[in-house]
Amino acid sequence: MSLTVQKINWEQVKEWDRKYLMRTFSTQNEYQPVPIESTEGDYLIMPDGTRLLDFFNQLYCVNLGQKNQKVNAAIKEALDRYGFVWDTYATDYKAKAAKIIIEDILGDEDWPGKVRFVSTGSEAVETALNIARLYTNRPLVVTREHDYHGWTGGAATVTRLRSYRSGLVGENSESFSAQIPGSSYNSAVLMAPSPNMFQDSDGNLLKDENGELLSVKYTRRMIENYGPEQVAAVITEVSQGAGSAMPPYEYIPQIRKMTKELGVLWINDEVLTGFGRTGKWFGYQHYGVQPDIITMGKGLSSSSLPAGAVLVSKEIAAFMDKHRWESVSTYAGHPVAMAAVCANLEVMMEENFVEQAKDSGEYIRSKLELLQEKHKSIGNFDGYGLLWIVDIVNAKTKTPYVKLDRNFTHGMNPNQIPTQIIMKKALEKGVLIGGVMPNTMRIGASLNVSRGDIDKAMDALDYALDYLESGEWQALEHHHHHH
Repeated sequence: MSLTVQKINWEQVKEWDRKYLMRTFSTQNEYQPVPIESTEGDYLIMPDGTRLLDFFNQLYCVNLGQKNQKVNAAIKEALDRYGFVWDTYATDYKAKAAKIIIEDILGDEDWPGKVRFVSTGSEAVETALNIARLYTNRPLVVTREHDYHGWTGGAATVTRLRSYRSGLVGENSESFSAQIPGSSYNSAVLMAPSPNMFQDSDGNLLKDENGELLSVKYTRRMIENYGPEQVAAVITEVSQGAGSAMPPYEYIPQIRKMTKELGVLWINDEVLTGFGRTGKWFGYQHYGVQPDIITMGKGLSSSSLPAGAVLVSKEIAAFMDKHRWESVSTYAGHPVAMAAVCANLEVMMEENFVEQAKDSGEYIRSKLELLQEKHKSIGNFDGYGLLWIVDIVNAKTKTPYVKLDRNFTHGMNPNQIPTQIIMKKALEKGVLIGGVMPNTMRIGASLNVSRGDIDKAMDALDYALDYLESGEWQALEHHHHHH
């Protein structure tokens, strides 16, 4: 351990943290600093040496695992050459990062045209929306219930999770206020139903006589009603990230077919699903389709340094090539971040990370099947690679604990939220596992997570589900209210 680490006064750190930083997800009164001294593999290490196994994979974004040595070495080497040059200059790292994505990773596909690098996933979405509107010269964009596409202005308008639209909730949940960006921007977004919207009483998804899912048909009808000539693009996540939902298999191919028939672009947000997370390089590859635009972030650099990107089709690239695009982001294509991207992707290719993710996914599925046999509180579960969605239901009634489900707000008492209860309990076993939605867990780790760590996480989940099903937490709450 280095001297500098030993000298850190963590009480002082906590005091400064409490005093001078604006909070997210908690009020100042609720806030408790959780100091992390270092990271390693799938673990967060606290100043007292406590090791937490991270099955949130932070924000499902450390695809390569924490602190990969080859990536760190590449970053250090880049620092010896570069301070900073902005996006108007060519660097070897930026050119190579683009080449790796288009030739080495997507070389078998004919659609990819060109890449533009930015610094975050939200920025990638802003850029994609901007390009789609410029290319089509149309104002409207279609998003879906419970989608998450980022927190910045335009990205927030296509984010349709009530609890994640950059709003505020007071301590007594009295002051929920939705963000209202410039009204023209807000009204330029239409909301389609979630992929799993229309079901019969047995939970089967409803289709029309041609086999088109009603969620897709509704989206089609809506675009036809506004006029396809007004609609620039439909933006989707392949698997809803924060919203924590997997679509039925035929949904993505049907959305692609529909957008082609109506002459509308398909933007596929791969910020969370890209770079091996699902057991393929990109999520759309599971469905035999090709998008017009994809957004990237997170796994692009495995979050070793901030980096995001947009990849557009050959047609869109050719159009953009003919124009001067008046757009600049200071850190776009930062040489040191691009060095991290190159090294991250090279390690992934050399060590077959995508294949490893696929195998780990099959192992996790088998573990969840066993848990589901034991625990009546596990409803449906679905996923691939290192991205799994597990629905938690009341074991007796088989219904979700929180009625509002994905439309809940953070004003709810966390002691009444199943995923929060699971998270608290699993922490007793040194494992971080849970979910952002109240009734749905989202599980993930690095793409090369060990079988032993998967076992450890699943044992902690088993332990937490025993507690959830015991109902002790409800008794505690009840007690709380009456005294």
